[in-house]
Amino acid sequence: MHRQVLVLGLLGLACQLDDGFETTIDSFVDTTSSMTTTTTWSTTTTWDTTITPTTGVGTSTSSTGTTSSTGTTNDPSTSSSSGTTGGQDVPPGSTIPVGGGDYFLLGANYPWLNYGGDFGANSWGTYGVHTKQAEVGAHFDAMQGDGLRVARWFVFTDGRAGISFAGDGTPTGLGEHVLGDMQEAVAIARARGIYLVPVLLDFHWMFWSQQNNGVQTGGRSGTLKDPAKRAALVDAVIVPLLQAFADEPAILAWEIMNEPEWSISDLPAASPDGGADAVPLADFYAFAAEVADAVHAHTFAYVTLGSASLKWYRVWTPEFAAAHGLPPLGLDFYQTHYYPWMDGQMWNGDPELGTVQFSPTVQKYADLGLDRPMVVGEFIASDQAAARLDVLLANGYAGAWPWSVTSDYSLDGAGMKMWADAHAALVGLPPL
Repeated sequence: MHRQVLVLGLLGLACQLDDGFETTIDSFVDTTSSMTTTTTWSTTTTWDTTITPTTGVGTSTSSTGTTSSTGTTNDPSTSSSSGTTGGQDVPPGSTIPVGGGDYFLLGANYPWLNYGGDFGANSWGTYGVHTKQAEVGAHFDAMQGDGLRVARWFVFTDGRAGISFAGDGTPTGLGEHVLGDMQEAVAIARARGIYLVPVLLDFHWMFWSQQNNGVQTGGRSGTLKDPAKRAALVDAVIVPLLQAFADEPAILAWEIMNEPEWSISDLPAASPDGGADAVPLADFYAFAAEVADAVHAHTFAYVTLGSASLKWYRVWTPEFAAAHGLPPLGLDFYQTHYYPWMDGQMWNGDPELGTVQFSPTVQKYADLGLDRPMVVGEFIASDQAAARLDVLLANGYAGAWPWSVTSDYSLDGAGMKMWADAHAALVGLPPL
């Protein structure tokens, strides 16, 4: 997710304000023999990451207007749609099947117009996508003009909007306007030939609860720890959303959560955020497996998970699950995020996490031994976009989505466009 980073030795600093910026301060210093730092770089993979962050996140505004939407239940086994994925088994490699072809997924993080408020409403007002068609449409026009074909877009984030809860915190259903907002998002994307990857939850879902003008943010760890509440979250909220868009070709994949590692208490080399009511890995795994199963049962789309770093890539693999008695997640493609704090860091023979360079600009995908492709789901591309994409492609990754269209860092649109044009057959996903 969103990272404004100052690299101070091995200190990673990321800040998030109340409207959606992260707060993660973590030393990443490990004293075990398996943690190694390296400063030897190939000139072909050394990027100049000197940047001036911008702040383009819109503020929450109240808006009038209503929309009605009735979700339709679809069964992929009986649907007449061929779907974007068609239930294809995704082999390992540097491309991902879409509509009969194999592609490098070139896109960007949208990731929101208003953090947590694009889908649904709350006491702050109704300001979702259906009230912002022109503004969102202009952003997607820009993505289309830059040759981008995939947009990663956050949905329920920290639970501030879009979901109804009982007094004890049990999810009871989708909030008003969610389906209408998603329909509008799909319409905007389809009109521009852009595929969507909706991100169901953000790791701030598991932060301690805060109350702000009648709206609760975070405080939802119980929905993962309590099996009954977890089942309600999946059955009453996530499944109806999936069913409503079961055979929608513009939805390429559903993402379970953005960077859950920051809110899990007992990962190998755990680094939970100080603001998190961190959950046990077993509880998160149970939830993630249920969501992945639901995506496969109710839609034609892929399912992925937005891992914070190659530091933890092994945690989400079938081998790790089997070794720890966890249910396999069945991800269709992996995702890793990359920011400068990862440069020069690696595991070297860690018993749980193996040997891996944290930076995908150095780490070769083929050496990870994965059973599915991997997309670099967040990274900085404010300049030298074509050179950065060249490195990720050469290293075997199957897609790249820089951060972001609306906040923090620019995308070097001209560089993205130049690279997209030069690799038109590889990135040209089927028309919608």
